[in-house]
Amino acid sequence: MPFFSVIIPVYNRIGRIDGAVNSMLSQTFIDWELIIVDDGSTDGTWEHIQTYEDKRIHVIHNAVNSERCVTRNNGILHSSGLYICFLDSDDHHLPEHLEKLHRFINQEGRPEAFFFTDAWNEDEDGNRTERHCPTFVNHDPFTYFLRYTVNPQRWAVHRNVMRKHLFDPEVNICEDMDTTLRMVADGVRIFQLRERTTCYVAASDSFTHGASNKWERELKNLERIFKKPHLVGKLKRKETNILKSMCHFHIGQKALLEANRTKTIWHGLLSFILCPEGYNKKTNKSLVFSITYSLPVIGYVMSRSLKYLKKQGLD
Repeated sequence: MPFFSVIIPVYNRIGRIDGAVNSMLSQTFIDWELIIVDDGSTDGTWEHIQTYEDKRIHVIHNAVNSERCVTRNNGILHSSGLYICFLDSDDHHLPEHLEKLHRFINQEGRPEAFFFTDAWNEDEDGNRTERHCPTFVNHDPFTYFLRYTVNPQRWAVHRNVMRKHLFDPEVNICEDMDTTLRMVADGVRIFQLRERTTCYVAASDSFTHGASNKWERELKNLERIFKKPHLVGKLKRKETNILKSMCHFHIGQKALLEANRTKTIWHGLLSFILCPEGYNKKTNKSLVFSITYSLPVIGYVMSRSLKYLKKQGLD
């Protein structure tokens, strides 16, 4: 049994997967297995990952594309490590990621618990900035995982805990939030390693930065999470309203660009009703403008006025 099983779900990432795998091969701690689960790739990724020669690397193939929750679960069920970790195909771990986790877990007595590290943000040019990672013990645990995205690549979860709390295939966005909230509701102990040991890369072709329907899908999944019986009554309404307000705001702003007035007004009003001060306390000016601009008469006058002022400026 290796100490760590690291699971990489991958779909059509032939140009990026080597970076993630090489970050594993560069780990200073060597007692690990890497399970790469290909989710029905069509770009040659499946053929490529079969060429890795390190005996600690195992590859699995989904016959059909099933999205990341099913893919990660497939890796979990095939894992043999004491603690299960994750890595996305466009991200990478720093060389001492597993070594520092191993030391920390041993210091705590190897409990059946959920561990997570802090992280860096990184752009596609390799420039790093500090990801906002507040101290967990200073917060209500439910509120913490609602407010702050703790990506699976930061996790190290005891195998018994992870197999009990598999990813919900019905929640294919915000699945990290859903899984951590379920663990908290079940009384799982949470430990935070206050070191930045992994890098979250803002890849332009990822879902987070490239999907046109991101906010609609996120809203649908958030509502599904908040209605789960074991979470009802445990999540602060203010916190859940902020997240829903954020989704409605961005859906409304996209509708404004698409000249869909009804949708702009509707989602703008919902965003305001859910969070009157603005989900990030900066959105009210944008909401007032977008809603007013979309009103039939006033919007027409504003549009004509803006065009006139622009023309005058150009002249």
